[in-house]
Amino acid sequence: MNVSARKRVGMVLLIGVAVSVASAQELTSGSNCKSVHASMIEERVTVGCKPGHSFCFLGEVTGNHGLRGTTYFKSDGLGERPTTSPDFLPYSGPFEYHTSQGSLITRETGLSNTSQGNPEAGAVTAFQKIVAATGDLAGTTGYFFVSGFNRNGRVETSVTGEVCFP
Repeated sequence: MNVSARKRVGMVLLIGVAVSVASAQELTSGSNCKSVHASMIEERVTVGCKPGHSFCFLGEVTGNHGLRGTTYFKSDGLGERPTTSPDFLPYSGPFEYHTSQGSLITRETGLSNTSQGNPEAGAVTAFQKIVAATGDLAGTTGYFFVSGFNRNGRVETSVTGEVCFP
């Protein structure tokens, strides 16, 4: 085989390896994973909450990839305020998204600024990990980042993240 023929065979083998690697990466990177962005509005209420909850946050989410529906949140844990940022309160709790395809249940862990009268008053930021899903969404995994403001019991936030469908 001359040098030119060897180069062509080598190039064909190299292209074949590259295509195989790219195909394997596509399969392992979760081709069913989608970037999500949404807006969400919640209200702190005392009516319509689950039994045993004296208050909760009910809301609506509007986003892409089917993330459209209602929401429910009630914190089940509070942390200690950092001594260097005493206006911030860490919290955690189950956060539910209910859509026409099913429900996504997440564990939300976040910080809320409880100060009054400052530009940063009411700032909220949280991470949500999907821990369960029902209906057509069963088996869905992923996460969301939530950030915005809680002003007078009305929480307006942006949601971004990734959802991987089964």
